[in-house]
This record gives sequence, C-alpha cells and structure tokens, in this order.
Amino acid sequence: MTHELTEACESEILAASLRTYLSGTGFSFTGLTGKEATRSITRAVIHWVGASQWRCRTEAQMRYIDPPRLKSGGCIAYWEPSWSAYLDLRVIRRDGPPIAVEIDRTDESTAVEKLRDEALRGRPALWIRWHGALRAELPAGVARLHLPTRSSKSPLRYSLAPMVGTEAIALGPAITSEARMEALHRDQRRIADERRAAARPPEPGPIRC
Repeated sequence: MTHELTEACESEILAASLRTYLSGTGFSFTGLTGKEATRSITRAVIHWVGASQWRCRTEAQMRYIDPPRLKSGGCIAYWEPSWSAYLDLRVIRRDGPPIAVEIDRTDESTAVEKLRDEALRGRPALWIRWHGALRAELPAGVARLHLPTRSSKSPLRYSLAPMVGTEAIALGPAITSEARMEALHRDQRRIADERRAAARPPEPGPIRC
C-alpha cells in the first residue's frame, strides 16, 4: 500500500514543483484570448520541463483503458469516447515514468478521463486548470493545479496576476493495488482485442440517416 501512496503523492509533488517554478519566474499574462492564454501556460510548462532537464511531446497520442462504445444519437451512430486521444503534454524523464499533463480552461473536456487512465497505468497525472469553478472530486492519482484568472467582456479577455505560491493544489485519493491490477487487466485485454480485430475488415464509421 505504501507504494501506491508514493505514486499518488508524486503527482502532487510535481504540481507543487510547477507552482514554485511559475512563482519564481513571475509568470503572468494580461488581456489574452482563451487560446492565447492556453498557449502561454503551455509554453511556461514546457520551460519548467526543460529547467527540470526533462523533455516533452505535445499532442502525445494515448488510448483509453476501456474501448469506445458505439452509441446512437438520433440519426447518427458514433463512438464514445473517440478511438484517438491525445495528451496536451507527455513529459519524458530518465528517472521515472512519463508524466501526463492536461491544460484546460473549463471542466468540460476529456482531460479527467485521460489523466485517470494514465494514473491507473502508474504514471503521474497533472491537470492544470485555469479560470472558472472547479469540479469537487478528482480521480485517484490525479493532481490539479488551479491558476485563477480574471476575465473581461466585450471582447472576452483573460488575465493572470503574478503567481505568489498560493495557487491551490488538489489531489485525488490514492490508487489501490486492486484498482491498478484490474485496470491493467482491462488494458491488456483491449490490446489483445485490437490485435485480433486488425485481421478483420474495419469497423463501420459514423452512420447518418
């Protein structure tokens, strides 16, 4: 059990390290659009990665542990979640498993599901959430660093004051060994199913009336 607690806490330690770095470099921005603010935060995280002597990949491909299911919505059939998924950043380290990073302005994204599955695989998972209200709960093993911003209207612009080390960090519960083993079993089963499916004709895509 101690091992799982250590892994869960690593996400929190990384979030604190990033917070300290952003505070020490005086990171802030003023009058940016949503896309510009996200790009600014992403650049700052990449600089932190470099300062830590790591490297990272942007838009790094990943897969969910559970396969997508074909659903029907009126005249449309669609896969949920999608077959292809990408992390905003995957941080590669020599001395530990890769770190999964997602950067979002709102909770209305697939970030939580992606980070949940990466954490279940034994990888630290860091969610950088800026602006807006926060969801109350986090999946096991996932840490969240909240960057509170102000916004103006007409036109909508966002500003982040220089960080002083007080931004909130939240952490989901520790991952139990049972949850980890069960997730790894599902993950391996999906890989085997995909290999078998590769020899068959491709599945149909979205169907419209």
